[in-house]
Amino acid sequence: MFRYSMVLSLLITSACINLSRAADESRFTKTGSRSQYVHWIDLYDAEDRIIDPSSETAAPYSPQFTCGRCHDYAAIAGGHHFNAIRKDAAPGRPGEPWIWTDPRTGTQIPLSYRGWPGTYDPGALGISARDFVLKFGRQLPGGGPGEAAAAAPKAAPDAAKPKEGSKDEPSKAAKEAQRWKLSGLLNVDCMICHGNSHQYSQEAWWNQIQRENFAWAPTAALGLGSVEGDVSKLPDDFDPAQAKADSRHKLPSTKYTPARINGEKKVFFDVVRKSNDNACYYCHSTLYVGEEAPPEWTRDEDVHLRAGFTCADCHSNEIAHHTVRGFEGEVHPTGQDVATLSCRGCHMNDGHGGGRMGAPKPLHRGLPPVHLEKLSCTACHCGPEPKEHTALVHTSMAHGLGIPSHEAGPQPPGIATSVMLRGGDDMLYPHRIVWPAFWAKKTGDAIVPFNPDEVYEATRKTLRVRRGSGFRETMMEAKLSADDKKAILGERTGVKDEELTAEEKAKLEQAIAERGRESWRQKLVAALGDLKKLVTAADAEPVLVSAGKVYRLSGEDDVESFEHDAAKPYTWKFGHDVRPARLSLGAKGCYDCHTLGAPLFESIVTASGQAPDDAPITRTMHQMAGYDKLKLDAWAVSFMGRTAFKYFGYASMGVVGLVLLAYTLLGIVGLFPSARRQ
Repeated sequence: MFRYSMVLSLLITSACINLSRAADESRFTKTGSRSQYVHWIDLYDAEDRIIDPSSETAAPYSPQFTCGRCHDYAAIAGGHHFNAIRKDAAPGRPGEPWIWTDPRTGTQIPLSYRGWPGTYDPGALGISARDFVLKFGRQLPGGGPGEAAAAAPKAAPDAAKPKEGSKDEPSKAAKEAQRWKLSGLLNVDCMICHGNSHQYSQEAWWNQIQRENFAWAPTAALGLGSVEGDVSKLPDDFDPAQAKADSRHKLPSTKYTPARINGEKKVFFDVVRKSNDNACYYCHSTLYVGEEAPPEWTRDEDVHLRAGFTCADCHSNEIAHHTVRGFEGEVHPTGQDVATLSCRGCHMNDGHGGGRMGAPKPLHRGLPPVHLEKLSCTACHCGPEPKEHTALVHTSMAHGLGIPSHEAGPQPPGIATSVMLRGGDDMLYPHRIVWPAFWAKKTGDAIVPFNPDEVYEATRKTLRVRRGSGFRETMMEAKLSADDKKAILGERTGVKDEELTAEEKAKLEQAIAERGRESWRQKLVAALGDLKKLVTAADAEPVLVSAGKVYRLSGEDDVESFEHDAAKPYTWKFGHDVRPARLSLGAKGCYDCHTLGAPLFESIVTASGQAPDDAPITRTMHQMAGYDKLKLDAWAVSFMGRTAFKYFGYASMGVVGLVLLAYTLLGIVGLFPSARRQ
């Protein structure tokens, strides 16, 4: 009995030791050193098979199985940059949405899987994960929708191949499932952020995605090898197993660069632990556009970057890649207190320690404390200084900054900045703002957007927007007939354009504009008529949402407009670029904000969409923020005589002081009778 007890005790002890070791150890390796590990590593493909990079039939490497051999890929894929499509992911504070922009239909609709108010879920609009990748892949880091391939519906083994256009033709889901098999998944590409060689090409990444070469994109973008072939040109029923028999169609091939391979057939990855700013800029750059935009070379960098900081110093993360966003009140998924990585937490302390990375504590001399209760730090220190009109800005996510383009000037979608709005804490924050524009179905008081591709198919013969042309310009296209010109110019009809007077040119331009407006009205009526076939319910009607208005048919050949919540702009807070203290609002004195017509409250915000609009909706900043104009003006007027009032106050205090001094002396004299007799 004793012998069995000893054996049992040894087994239990051994199990406890192994469990303890399992708790301390992990299959994922780490060095624990601040020095950089040199990555000469084996490559693995999407089937977790080792790759011979010298082979002529080598497969593209998979970040999931190559990087995932040492790093927790599943945890990384759940990070903030990759988890938007997951319904169990916390949505966080509303941020910049993806904006589906389609010049063919005048669409600019904010999309988000996170359910932010004012955005639309792509899936609810019939926009599949694959559609999303093909539309926005230029700024996607992989993962998320890139790994959301759906399984194809099972078909009977003896089912005949359906004819194209027949009712038995495969569904979109079935077609996409087959396309996913050909293109492979778009993994989270670690080297987008962690590459240190400056060889990573986002342009190559986007080119491969456009060709539907999802699995090959990481290899081509990093420059590990060249890729030949184009999945987008393969038929839906292509079978890779029959590729050798069909010389016309083949999956892309990979040829790895010999210089990157050592004698052990390992490949060198130049990896950096903390991402450099260049990687961040590709998705988080802004460009001011328009006639009043300052030249790019005259703009200053964020004051923190000028001081030598990097983006990752404040926007840091752990292995799960839950990147700290840095706003006040942020709750990090790890439960870690990240308050010191917000503006106030770092500079103002507020009980959190603060002073990270040598941050100075601002003195705010002469600033009444109430300002710190009503204004966020970013209201005074971030973005462009308020002007008479809000500025137009292009962003990486909305306009594809970073990809070479010949387009110049403002392009849709129109994003305005900085718009001062109050948050849920009643504090003022700077926002960027975009007005949605889309064709939709209105049922009762509910407006639901149509899928942009469906709209294009239904209206392309009516709208006829040519490739490379803008929606507004196409809708307003108009020409004057010879009779029209004769009615305007009379006997000078045949005169060359350069010989016309300014008055004559103005009359012609006015006539063309009127003809253009009539052309737009006719096309709008016809397009809404085209969309009736997408509306099946008897109590529903097609509408157009654009620039804060909703347009619908009024009678047979006219339209009317009205305002609706669906047409309201989507706004999001931002925190860069940070200006230095001497360029902040209030640095020049109270009159920066407290004067009649101060841009902080009187700057004009104009709604913008792709559709023509002769009378766009305009709002002043105080209207957008919900401030009382009368109170603001009364307060501003009180500041006009503030200096004189101060001197008057000082003089009054002096007079009162002298009177008090005189009575004090008289009182002292009254205490001594002998002095009073003398």
